[in-house]
Amino acid sequence: MSEMVAVLGAGVMGAGIARVLARAGHEVRVFDVDPAAAARAADSAGASAHGSVASAVEGATLVLEAAPERLELKRALLAEVEAANADAVIASNTSSIGADALAAGMRDPSRLVIAHFFNPADTVPLVEVVPGPATPPETVERMVALLTAAGKTTVPLAHQVEGFIANRLQAALYREAMHLVERGVASPEQVDRVVTAGLGPRWALAGPFEIMDLGGLDVWTSVADGILPTLGDASAAPAMLRDRAERGDLGAKTGRGFLEREADAPARFAARLAALIAARDALEP
Repeated sequence: MSEMVAVLGAGVMGAGIARVLARAGHEVRVFDVDPAAAARAADSAGASAHGSVASAVEGATLVLEAAPERLELKRALLAEVEAANADAVIASNTSSIGADALAAGMRDPSRLVIAHFFNPADTVPLVEVVPGPATPPETVERMVALLTAAGKTTVPLAHQVEGFIANRLQAALYREAMHLVERGVASPEQVDRVVTAGLGPRWALAGPFEIMDLGGLDVWTSVADGILPTLGDASAAPAMLRDRAERGDLGAKTGRGFLEREADAPARFAARLAALIAARDALEP
């Protein structure tokens, strides 16, 4: 069933989300504090650009918030939505803010659900759907059905947890990657090569539980007993990450992070990722 969808935020994520939903046949409206960004995103999606939140959400049945990852900004935006639209489901694309924190400032927190897309939103299949403390099951089911019909792979969580599923798994891997470099075991380039030439291709076809099953749970019991006690256990950002961030070496944003980065690195990565996902999908039984 076609819905009227308002996408609030026309950055990289919002523009991609608008394209996903427009391609699925929904009427999409786009708002951004930067009218030019809203116009570009709307043009790329065959959607309409709007100059205010109230105009974008009027009559909408679904509002998808894709504003920058700042709690007070998102709370203020959700308050504007509630003032202008009393009925729509409100989905936040937050990747790190808990649904309870967002819902705490709402008049009707039962309207809120998290729909966490991954960058690029119109390329990566996954969307994590996370309920808030007051979100009814039917709202989660509605979001799952809508996004599945739009071609996404949806994973609904039973309840919220910090970082949801994907970011928790990434954080565990990144923590150990930095631990290995800090110990002098390998360079960042070598760690990346181990992932892209070994772990990554396997993970594109099978998740951790399937990999353990394929390898043998007796084997993985021994591996876990031997390795887990030696893993890095940092409870905050390691110095090699924090120091770079504080001096402004932010990766592709600035041209330098753990490695030198060319300005077109994100675009080239997105193109390679799209080709990889297409190749993987061709292998699906």
